[in-house]
Amino acid sequence: MKHSFEYFLNAIHYCLWLGDMKFGDFVGAIVNKLLSPIPKYLFTKEYKKKYEERLIRERKSTDSFFYDKETGYHIGWANHWFGYFYSGYPCFLSFVLVGLADKKFGDLSTFVFFLLFGIPIGLSYIPAYRAVFTKDRYLTYFRDFATKGTLWHRKWKWITIAFCVGSIVMTLMGIIGMYIANHYS
Repeated sequence: MKHSFEYFLNAIHYCLWLGDMKFGDFVGAIVNKLLSPIPKYLFTKEYKKKYEERLIRERKSTDSFFYDKETGYHIGWANHWFGYFYSGYPCFLSFVLVGLADKKFGDLSTFVFFLLFGIPIGLSYIPAYRAVFTKDRYLTYFRDFATKGTLWHRKWKWITIAFCVGSIVMTLMGIIGMYIANHYS
């Protein structure tokens, strides 16, 4: 059971990382197209040559900044989105708890609100953190997933999309549940 949970979460994280890189490359291509007339028309031939040489020299550094699997820009965003979407599921319980507590005790202090909201999310995130981030476990999975074929990637891309949509739906259902718990319980 632990292995399948770990595999599932790491596959989601991997697909989020791939998606972020693909989106980043798309945006980068648009920016490069928009800015390409600057060196073409505004630089002298001499400066344009130096500029192009610098671009080639800096390519490795730029690639490391964006694509490094441990500290790169895209893995940072993948980590962020993974945490956000994973936390959407326990958000349901958090919202309902806040609604019930508000109904029972009246106006909640900010501290109590954040306590009731944060504890379910924090406790549920512990197993996900262990499965993906402890000892950079995701790097082992990333190497394995990179060898998978197109069908595997397509399947997990859709599973990741469903996971993300499900998270948003659960968060919205939690908000509705909070309202119902507060007004109708």
